[in-house]
Amino acid sequence: MLPKHDLGSTAIVSARIDIIIPTWNGRDVLMKCMASLSEQTYRNFHVTIVDDGSTDDTANAISDQWSDANVVRLDRNRGFCAAVNAGISATSGELIFLLNNDMTLTPDCLALLIQRLEGEHADMVAPIVLFQDEPDVVYSAGDCQRMNGRSECWGHKAIRDQFVPPDSVFGVSAGAALYRRAVFDRVGMLDERYGAYFEDADLSFRARLAGFSAALATDAVAYHAGSASIRDRMWWRAQQCCRNHALLVIKNMPTGLMLRHAPQIALERVNQMRRFVSGARTEFGLARAWLMLLRTELEVGCLLPQLIRERRVIQRSRQVSNAEIEALLVR
Repeated sequence: MLPKHDLGSTAIVSARIDIIIPTWNGRDVLMKCMASLSEQTYRNFHVTIVDDGSTDDTANAISDQWSDANVVRLDRNRGFCAAVNAGISATSGELIFLLNNDMTLTPDCLALLIQRLEGEHADMVAPIVLFQDEPDVVYSAGDCQRMNGRSECWGHKAIRDQFVPPDSVFGVSAGAALYRRAVFDRVGMLDERYGAYFEDADLSFRARLAGFSAALATDAVAYHAGSASIRDRMWWRAQQCCRNHALLVIKNMPTGLMLRHAPQIALERVNQMRRFVSGARTEFGLARAWLMLLRTELEVGCLLPQLIRERRVIQRSRQVSNAEIEALLVR
């Protein structure tokens, strides 16, 4: 058994970071994540683990080995967004660092993120994330938002030595990102209807419309262990992306930009549907794949009245013009 660890016990700066780690049956990778946090040079932080209905004794393992970490136990598996939101609600720090359980950080990662946040007066900051098994390959370097409504990671699978970081990023990935709590206070938390994929892009879009800024800390490094839990469910990933692309556009894309870029948005909708049918066909056959697509589109249709009501609130309260948002979008 590892010795008990005291996380964040020595405060050297005034701003406390609440680190929120959602986890579901990922005890082994979580232990590596926690070990990397114990080595951080920035010490004014507190860790909250949200155990999302795990059955691998995660909560007890954390209590035994990391005595200073707070554990929030959910009665059942409610998904990534709900787990993150529970963690945010259970904390009160000025800064929030969202971290996947399969991430590890270099010792100076938090310090560099804080430095970037304060130096740029940014509201959301992302580190460079590398593949753990291929540390010379980029997993993500902040997020870009395309005019067709699709959100993507900057630099995905680029060779790190050859990758030129973007001058600016539209948003940050909730897998590893530092936020000011004011972002969540103003625009709300993660939309739990997304389940997985584009939920952090939705948050970033709402934050950008509200006038918050995003930045990339190019010297801060995190390592991503991968997404082993979905390797056998690629059709599910395609389904989620297809569905959530529609939610992202309907809620957030300003009307003027939606009309201006309607052809690109429509083409991306077709591409999302095609990917979904292709993935589901391999698993279930063509007839069932088309039926699954129809059900997904009907689900979006049923959500449409509620999405439109939320859209009105988001668009009426935005603090930036169409031109300012369009300047942030990527073709």
